[in-house]
Amino acid sequence: MGRNQDAIAIYKEALKRRPSYYQPQSIYNMMGEVYLKLGQFDNAEHWYKEALRVKTDHIPAHLTMAKLFQKKNMLKEAEEWYQKAQAIDAGDLSVQHHYAQFVAETGRMEEAAQMYLAAVERAPNDFEVVFNAANILRQIQDNSRSEDLYRRAALLKPTVATAHMNLGAMLHLNGKLEEAEQSYLEALRLKSDDTTTKQNLIKLRNLMKKDTGNGKTRR
Repeated sequence: MGRNQDAIAIYKEALKRRPSYYQPQSIYNMMGEVYLKLGQFDNAEHWYKEALRVKTDHIPAHLTMAKLFQKKNMLKEAEEWYQKAQAIDAGDLSVQHHYAQFVAETGRMEEAAQMYLAAVERAPNDFEVVFNAANILRQIQDNSRSEDLYRRAALLKPTVATAHMNLGAMLHLNGKLEEAEQSYLEALRLKSDDTTTKQNLIKLRNLMKKDTGNGKTRR
């Protein structure tokens, strides 16, 4: 709470000191985001509207307005703001990403998956897009494509433990046990205290022992 209040004070001071040529929409929008974190929805909306008054096509303000209405559970209005942002610049990856996230959060998983896959086509090296696409594909049980994207995510950011943890989980699910073990071990090397990965590794090794005992070949 205190840090948010400090941020508001700093933004207000920045507005006082800004040169006349510096457009204030970004500061207005960031102030709105702080008020949103504080749960002060009316103040947040006021500052988002100020950003849009200064620059009517300011995409960050469209996205934050959408998130505000989503927080208020006004989903129709939230989607309208995502669509307005899309109309301004359909090629903006941040719009596509946030809109797909919204669609997923409202339970339209198949639609969200298609949106994320389109985003991956446009930005195949964007970790967040690739990782979130893999998550959505896992949820709709498109396990093969999910595995492919988790592999890509782990290559894009090899020092992120969650990338290896999720790849391990998907390999585990897809029956690629030895590869899953290596991914879990890499995740634990990067984040040794992760309880979920430790538990998954125990389950995996128990399964591997069982398969070996039954004469099955590990993959």
